[in-house]
Amino acid sequence: MQPHYDDNDIAAGGTFARLVDTGIEVHYLTVTDNIAGVIDPDLSDAAALAQTRAEQDEAGREIGVHAQYRLDLPDAGEWSEVVLRTRVIEHIRRVRPDYVFTCDPWLPHEAHRDHLRTGIAVGEAVMFHGMPRFETLPEVDDGYVAHNIRGLVLYFTTDSNTAFDVSETRARKHRAIDAYRAQLQGDSLAGLHAGIGLMEQRWGEPEGFAHAEVFKLLRPGQLHVGLAPSR
Repeated sequence: MQPHYDDNDIAAGGTFARLVDTGIEVHYLTVTDNIAGVIDPDLSDAAALAQTRAEQDEAGREIGVHAQYRLDLPDAGEWSEVVLRTRVIEHIRRVRPDYVFTCDPWLPHEAHRDHLRTGIAVGEAVMFHGMPRFETLPEVDDGYVAHNIRGLVLYFTTDSNTAFDVSETRARKHRAIDAYRAQLQGDSLAGLHAGIGLMEQRWGEPEGFAHAEVFKLLRPGQLHVGLAPSR
């Protein structure tokens, strides 16, 4: 569950591709419409939205994403964690995921409110999705039987406790990133690839991997008052 159309792939594309290769379904939920970051000022909003959706579909095919869901809340705009939380609970009840990935809202110095709001809303949705008084849509809620989410997995974090070997899938991740042409071109795209590649190597070294991605894995019981054990 990502704030923008490229966050999942930048942070965890190698891991998602690896999961797909083992037969696991990977679903993406994108919160915003991604328009604010489009480089071309002459594109209409409708054209920008169409381009970003096509690019995300292209990247998703590279990774092997099973399904793409989009909420189209305004990129860097006015919306609340409470509104988003309800929409996320709806999708959790529809998809019934074992693990939910999102950005770490407690990343030191994070200034992008889309990331802060998304991380908080998703964390609360993981806590509250099984509670019947949190209502979404009748056609979703009426048939829903509460299920257990095994973990909330945070990327873009400085407090990781889990590493995935992406040595064999990182090429697909980087090809997926190349698809995001509306927002990433030229030197900025080359610099992003170089920076990600360096971090993948640094994260892999302590684990004995050529390249890795790292995450903060939290059990749902750890998301409130801190009394639950981590395992």
